[in-house]
Amino acid sequence: MPRCTRHPPVETELTCATCGTPICPDCMVVTPVGMKCPACGTAPLPRIYQVGPGALAVAVTVAVALGTLAGGFLFVWRLGVFAILLGPFVGGLIGEAASRAAGWKRGWTIATAAAAACGVGIVLLGPQVAVALASGSFSPSPAVLGLLIYRPFFLVFAAIAITAAFWRTR
Repeated sequence: MPRCTRHPPVETELTCATCGTPICPDCMVVTPVGMKCPACGTAPLPRIYQVGPGALAVAVTVAVALGTLAGGFLFVWRLGVFAILLGPFVGGLIGEAASRAAGWKRGWTIATAAAAACGVGIVLLGPQVAVALASGSFSPSPAVLGLLIYRPFFLVFAAIAITAAFWRTR
């Protein structure tokens, strides 16, 4: 009687539907086409979740650019509570644009990259660009980030937009 390749003391008549390797009930994987060994029973990662470095770079670039635009506008306009209502919409738009730019990729990798890039654009670059355009001086100033303390609705907007960008591309 054949023995399980992963558990040699166990005798079995059950074989993998793909490769024919003897398997026991402890290590078998149930699939729609029959019982398979753990090596054959794991499904490959779908192409929509396979993100290459080029697609990731494009998604990050798009998310940073759109985040900078959104952060700059919201930093200047001071919409107050209305900014909080715009957060999910703007974050979802940034996440969807990053996904489309990367070739409709989804998953944890693209979601984390889009959310981080969205945060960098909204919180770090948006206020810098807004102040630079308003003052005519294009030198980065760390004092601009100190202004964020006086804009709590902007920070809440940023947090909601970052979360929405993550969940839109997950």
